[in-house]
Amino acid sequence: MGKYQRRDKIARLISWGHWFTFANIILCLFIGLLYIEAAPKPPTAIGNIYMLISWIGHFAFLPFVFFIILIFPFCLVVPYSKILRGFAALITSFGLIALIADALFFRQYGYHLNTYSLAQMTRDAEAVFTGASFVIVSAILLGFLLIVGVQLVLANLAWKRLEDLQHRKIGAPATSIFVLCFFVSHSLHVWADAVLYDPITQQDDMFPVSYPTTAKTLMAKHGVIDVESYQARQQMLMATDQIKLKYPQQPLLCSKTDSQPSTTLILFDRVSTTIQRELKALASEHQLERTKLQLLAHPSRDGGLFQVLYGLPDFYQESIERQQLKPAYLKPLNDFNFDVRWYHSENWEDELSLNQFSRDWNSQNLTEFSGSSQNQINIVLITENDISALNKVLEQTAQHQLLLTSLSPAQSDELLGNKQFALENMQVPLWQREYQLADQPIAGLMDIVPTMLQSRISCAGSHKNYTNGENLQTLKRRWPLVETYSPYIVIYDEKEITILDNSGQFSVYSSADFELKKQAEPPVPVLIDALKDLKRFSSTEGNE
Repeated sequence: MGKYQRRDKIARLISWGHWFTFANIILCLFIGLLYIEAAPKPPTAIGNIYMLISWIGHFAFLPFVFFIILIFPFCLVVPYSKILRGFAALITSFGLIALIADALFFRQYGYHLNTYSLAQMTRDAEAVFTGASFVIVSAILLGFLLIVGVQLVLANLAWKRLEDLQHRKIGAPATSIFVLCFFVSHSLHVWADAVLYDPITQQDDMFPVSYPTTAKTLMAKHGVIDVESYQARQQMLMATDQIKLKYPQQPLLCSKTDSQPSTTLILFDRVSTTIQRELKALASEHQLERTKLQLLAHPSRDGGLFQVLYGLPDFYQESIERQQLKPAYLKPLNDFNFDVRWYHSENWEDELSLNQFSRDWNSQNLTEFSGSSQNQINIVLITENDISALNKVLEQTAQHQLLLTSLSPAQSDELLGNKQFALENMQVPLWQREYQLADQPIAGLMDIVPTMLQSRISCAGSHKNYTNGENLQTLKRRWPLVETYSPYIVIYDEKEITILDNSGQFSVYSSADFELKKQAEPPVPVLIDALKDLKRFSSTEGNE
């Protein structure tokens, strides 16, 4: 083959590659609609315009990069059309399969495929399609062969009708639109990131392999914005007064379960060696059993009390207090004639009173305590200084199911910085009687209420309709455990502890020895799952 013939053939192959890529851009744009349809709609016109041009620019960019990296070099090295068409159809099919799988996964879970999400998808698939692995593999294989067939048709049509396509002169205008949308979308994102315009920045994780240009580092590098001012404004947007509460998620439609013995929850304000020594002495007499569960308390007694009573993350506390809302589960309990009572010991501090949440919600003095064997739920608030009264309470509740723990660890006031969130510093003992608790690895204070109420009321949508906690009597995967200790979000996983503050900064520590893991980042899906679960009862008011 002569030099000029080879050059012409390569030019023809490259031209074919452009048209083949154009056809796949159209396919990718249609697949991209799956992401748009699944994502929350922007509340403003600018947000919707950004979504449109970002969709066009992003799904034009992906196939083009695919062409440049994987097809264009073969046009130069292997200038044989039949081989190139088959190769291009095959690798493009793999790319489309990955994109479709990611789109379907995003619609289901809200984030994109990676090693973490693949493991989760495998677990879910095993649970849903138990014994149907052959059907799943067959369906995937059939889908892949179908896509390969479509790609072969597109590759051959583009080759056979190349001259006709070149004369239509639509390539240049289409390319201009794609390039313009790509650059305009990134420019808009720079502006939105600089002014904290939520309707645009909330779309950052919508599309796969999307890393939109941010303004914070770019503009700070050139001295256009002051980073401290930026962070201060960001924290204002994340403040709790921005939370619009939706509690419960839906009206509680509950039914009463079979008659159950009464239950009592005893809460010390803070764990101490004196309390633990006294409980060991009383354990055998009152059939108390200390569980092996790692129960994590709250650094603040006030925050711990809120988490126990409401079963909600503590960043809802300000909204609850402002709206003077009682726990949602109290209404169905009252409807079913459960006698729900609260008691406090003599030295229980006034700032930990129940009327901070609702003015007409008060506790009685512990001296008035009386126990009934059926349909009674007691919550007893007690201090170390009043521990002498504990024996009498245990005697009066001898026929009750019982849980006993503390709102806060022993040293939470003394520890500074992130060290207070180490597992050993957050744990408090959990004692129980007549509860069949599952062999859980870890739990938090939000789990207490759903554990107590599981055998008393059954509500549509389960306890998830009114709490972020889990029933500790049911064995399920608990990692990661997500806790809020305002202004921090702490994610406890088997091997890592991730701590985020309200400016978005994070640190990752090893669980075993709480050593800082430099340059470590938590998996994005873990963060997305955590934030989605924490904010189930809120909708943050964005910019208008």
